[in-house]
Amino acid sequence: MARWLMLALSGFLLLLALAGWAAYALLIRPAQTLVNDFRQIITLDQGVLRQTAYTPPENGQLSPEQVQRFVKVQQSVKQQLGERYRRVEARLNQLANQQVGQLVLDYRTALDLFREGGSLMLDAKRIQVQALNQQGFSSEEYAWVRAQVYAALGYGVPNLNPQELLRQIGARDFNPRVELAKPEAPAANVRLVEPFRDELVSYYPFTWFGL
Repeated sequence: MARWLMLALSGFLLLLALAGWAAYALLIRPAQTLVNDFRQIITLDQGVLRQTAYTPPENGQLSPEQVQRFVKVQQSVKQQLGERYRRVEARLNQLANQQVGQLVLDYRTALDLFREGGSLMLDAKRIQVQALNQQGFSSEEYAWVRAQVYAALGYGVPNLNPQELLRQIGARDFNPRVELAKPEAPAANVRLVEPFRDELVSYYPFTWFGL
């Protein structure tokens, strides 16, 4: 009897060890890496040449020129990532379709994407900064245009706070939730962005990383 108890106890301890390893490999390590890369993404934003404040129009309407410049930034990121982007494109579309109309993002979704993407987001950010400079965007104008574009498509964009994510992860909360900002979309904005819907939606999960 004692032998069976010892075997059962050993089996239980082994399961605990495996569970601990799985938690570290699948949750803790990716979460810590994700937060560290968020910090680097924020640092890369300093490479945006135009740092002037942006005052959005009171009516919240995008201009056709802003939408065109915004789309060109995204196209630059996709084209320069090349095959790396194409390998995750189906997953991006799936995640985007799951998130439409939602006002809260379960960051486990972002962790899953990050595990698959490796350094993809950091490389995408470097490309994006170059594209922002080419298109004459400041960080403020781009952030405003991004929020308006995705609101017109029915999506919210997260207000990222890496320090808060780090605090939650440090408290062993591996399912942090982030509120999504979705301003009221003027009808004119909906008409402007609709021709680019598919292209914009496939890029949408990149906005979870501040892109």
